[in-house]
Amino acid sequence: MSIWSELFSATGGSSPAVTHLAVYGTTLLAGGLGYLGGKLRARSELRDVQQNHERAQRHYDQNTSRLQSEIASLQDEITEIQKLLRCVPELAQRLSASEDVNTTCEQILNILQTMMPARRVCIFIAKKEGYVPWIGNGIDERILRTEVIPYGHGKIGWVGERGMVTYASQINDQTGLVRNQVFGASELLNADIYIPLAHSGNALGMITLAQLDRRPRFERQILGALKDLFSTTLAENRAFEEVAHRANRDGLTGLYNMTFFRQHFEIEVSKAQRNGGTLAVFMLDIDHFKHYNDTNGHMAGDEVLRRVGRLFKEHTRAVDISARYGGEEFIVLAPALTREGALHFAERFRTVFLAHPFLHKESQPNGTVSFSGGIAAYPVDGRSVDELIRAADAALYVAKRNDRNQIVSASGPVAA
Repeated sequence: MSIWSELFSATGGSSPAVTHLAVYGTTLLAGGLGYLGGKLRARSELRDVQQNHERAQRHYDQNTSRLQSEIASLQDEITEIQKLLRCVPELAQRLSASEDVNTTCEQILNILQTMMPARRVCIFIAKKEGYVPWIGNGIDERILRTEVIPYGHGKIGWVGERGMVTYASQINDQTGLVRNQVFGASELLNADIYIPLAHSGNALGMITLAQLDRRPRFERQILGALKDLFSTTLAENRAFEEVAHRANRDGLTGLYNMTFFRQHFEIEVSKAQRNGGTLAVFMLDIDHFKHYNDTNGHMAGDEVLRRVGRLFKEHTRAVDISARYGGEEFIVLAPALTREGALHFAERFRTVFLAHPFLHKESQPNGTVSFSGGIAAYPVDGRSVDELIRAADAALYVAKRNDRNQIVSASGPVAA
């Protein structure tokens, strides 16, 4: 029983004052309870607001941290791009100064070691037979300029046909049939990255990178930029070499002309003088060539000259320089050979020459196409280009006076 009920019962429940007091007390109690309830609800709502605020603050802090990280990353990437953009003109300038393939390959190797440092690098040059390993770091040097990977063969040939920068993982993703039939069981060189070099649909080379020390940002973009830059430079080298080839070669025989020959002759004489070495020069003149032209026509005579040019290319050393001296006369510079060594070489060449199936050879006065030759050597027969050529020419005319089809060695310097 509540206090108001007891009070009401004690007074008989009939007093107006008591009744009024009871009503008032009940109202007061209800108001107090409502007030307390409101306070509790307000406190609960405040707590909810505080929790929501804390969650929003944490979310804001997380987003701010993420955005700051992304901004820092973008700033780093912008810095990398700026570095790359600053490098490109310098790289292009360095490469543009290279007019031959060897110098260009050395420059490419240096650039790669700066921008894409790898422990194993190989630069291949596209030749008629296929891709030839030309220069590299961290690879077996015995394969350089000796091995050939035919076009379309192996991983390098496959990447060359695709024409795109390719990662080893992309090759491994190929079907088993492709891996077994195209790539084969063994490869000359395995790599992590393959960079094909081409221009206007023509293969120029290939770069392989393995065991990279670090991987730069925007790696694919950098590789793409280097691919285009290196391809353009090699294409310019090839165009320059073709022009130089035509300028330095005799149009009919394909041998060097005398301008080129004399330039290199001077260089080799200087080397011999500095190093105390030897060199020899071999001159030849096709016997009765006027008779051959008069009998068989100048077109047939031109074919003989072309075949002589091919014989020189096939039967001389890589260091030898063969040239058309003029008309039916030819000359060969043989570095590091003595007079005796040059005579031995010339006699071997004469054997090959006489065995060659020249057309209409039986129409010649001696029944075959032959030549007369003269040999001179540094320093015994001369110490300058002019002295050596003069000595070899004099020996040649001795051979012609002695019934032709023979080789004569000079016997010392000849007076001018």
